[in-house]
Amino acid sequence: MSYKAERKRAITVRVAEAQLKRVMRARKIATQSELINTLLDEEAEKIAARRALEATAGTAGSKDFDDRFL
Repeated sequence: MSYKAERKRAITVRVAEAQLKRVMRARKIATQSELINTLLDEEAEKIAARRALEATAGTAGSKDFDDRFL
């Protein structure tokens, strides 16, 4: 494997410190990197859920619904 294939890119983002601290307090997260990793994991989970929803859209028939509970 070449060196270039193993290299990972890093990015820099500017966020107001007050906003960052507010989100960290609300989520009870101690470090910035933990917050960023948590947000990225949540976004990946939302994307996967959306793909699953779109893949199954329109596949339910009338027999799949029980209107007694509606």
